Amino acid sequence: MRDHEAGRTTDHPPGGAFSDRPRGFLKFFFKMPLFLHKVGIVWWIEKFTGAQWMLITTTGRKSGKPRQVIVDVVDYDKETNTFYVEAAYGHRADWVRNIQANPDFRAQVGKRKFAARAEFLPSEIAEEKLVVLVRKAPKYARAVMAMAGLKYRDEAELRALARNMVMLAIRSQG
Repeated sequence: MRDHEAGRTTDHPPGGAFSDRPRGFLKFFFKMPLFLHKVGIVWWIEKFTGAQWMLITTTGRKSGKPRQVIVDVVDYDKETNTFYVEAAYGHRADWVRNIQANPDFRAQVGKRKFAARAEFLPSEIAEEKLVVLVRKAPKYARAVMAMAGLKYRDEAELRALARNMVMLAIRSQG
């Protein structure tokens, strides 16, 4: 992944909330937001859960074809127009690997569509962003993290979990 501010390519450990790809019901559950987006009712789930999702359309690093994924928006900074997202599979995630190979991609949040670029966040910022998510949508965040096998009792444990996650800052390019 390109570290845009430093102008260099960096290597990152795999990270991520999941050590293995979900199977069965969990796989179905995590694909559901993409289906709901395609049928036009993702907004209802966002309103019900307190979550916000981003549709990311990358170019496949091998196929060259468009590939889509829905990710949780962990936080949004209006001043810098930056969305913060977490990669559940860390650096193993296909969409992350596609962005590493082809850094220009499309994103959509709600009805807003835009050209975008991403950069990895240092663990200190990832910690803060995860705390923001848990404060903003506590039931949703705890449920999703529990499905990933991530449990915490207090903010210190939550921050420790964030240090092993891969979070990205996504900025509009237009």
